[in-house]
Amino acid sequence: MLYFFLSYARGEEDELVQRFFQDLSKEVRLRAGLPGDAVVGFVDRSIQVGERWPRQLSEALSSCRSFLALMSPRYFKSPACGQEWQAFADRTHRYESVTKADSSLLKPLMWVPTVPSKMHPVAEPIQYFSDALGDTYRQLGIRQLMRLQRLRDDYRAFTFELAEQIVNSVETHRLAEGVAAADFATLPSAFHRNLWESDGDSSLDDRPLTTHLVVVALPRVDMGTVRTALDVYGDRAIDWAPYRPPLLSPLVEYACRIAETHSVNVRVASLDELSIRAAHAHAHNQIIVLLVDAWVTRFDEIQRALTSGGNDRVPITAVLIPKSRDDPETRQQWPDLSMACRGMFGKLANDDELYRSAIPTHVAFGHALPDVLEAARNRVHSVGTVKRVLEGPVSTEHARVDGPWMNPS
Repeated sequence: MLYFFLSYARGEEDELVQRFFQDLSKEVRLRAGLPGDAVVGFVDRSIQVGERWPRQLSEALSSCRSFLALMSPRYFKSPACGQEWQAFADRTHRYESVTKADSSLLKPLMWVPTVPSKMHPVAEPIQYFSDALGDTYRQLGIRQLMRLQRLRDDYRAFTFELAEQIVNSVETHRLAEGVAAADFATLPSAFHRNLWESDGDSSLDDRPLTTHLVVVALPRVDMGTVRTALDVYGDRAIDWAPYRPPLLSPLVEYACRIAETHSVNVRVASLDELSIRAAHAHAHNQIIVLLVDAWVTRFDEIQRALTSGGNDRVPITAVLIPKSRDDPETRQQWPDLSMACRGMFGKLANDDELYRSAIPTHVAFGHALPDVLEAARNRVHSVGTVKRVLEGPVSTEHARVDGPWMNPS
């Protein structure tokens, strides 16, 4: 039986998290009276952003008896952590609806002290400290308990008490197993509702370097008029998932998650919003990234939409064009599709930093997107328009430095 599932933001001192997992597992085995080799917990060490969930992780989420969330500002920014949270929260909700009991099986823990403004509202109502866990934990969080030698006794007392709470709650509340999720894309994130949905014009902001991810694709019903392989398309343009079957989720969702790991503020748009987004991006030193299905070049109206507009309204723009190695039809037609794309984008197609074509896998896409984002940010810094307006009159006199030698006395 898995007594607990440990959820944390990947890349956040993974070795320290692994040590905490081992220490806590040892205490849980002792409190539960289990042998030293018993597997009592699960922590994932392998999942990569946007990839299909390993079956082992999905099964652990559906069968674990409690859920520990290592809270930090990064934790609540992670869609993967939000999906893990949501998967377990759904199970406890079903249990508590039937039993009318507060199970306390979902246990947020402070990895680092997290101020309320950095904590997602979904976590605020849940008790994440108690007197039994100690004041030092409440003030410093688990990470500091582990790092500071002088707090070793506090850390041991904390893990002992936490293990006792886990065992007691698990043995009191017999949570039924859930259904293992088939893939990453099917689960929502408790922290990122509609993360990658097209957010319309209402969410536009003026922050410099905001990146607008524009999906240049069409729904399945339209694509059926120009090609036969339609499994990578959905009912909406933003459902386009060119790297199926390895990457089941839509490309723009994958791109959002990559951008999130690089602390990039993103907004999602479809092609019909491009002109408004471009004008806004140009006015506020922002970036447009076009995620382009090369097959759209078979539609004259799409080509016109991408080539229209005055040069005074064009922001820094990057283009990424997949050519999945798992899509034989695209590979066969690629010479014509590639030439059409280059003709459509003109001079931009000669920019090796901002124009990336024939991207064969989602892994290659995961490397290309951060590169073009960095290149685009550098362009904004070098050619962007200064927006700060100085207040009051501006002197045209040369600067003068006064010193004690200027005083005739």
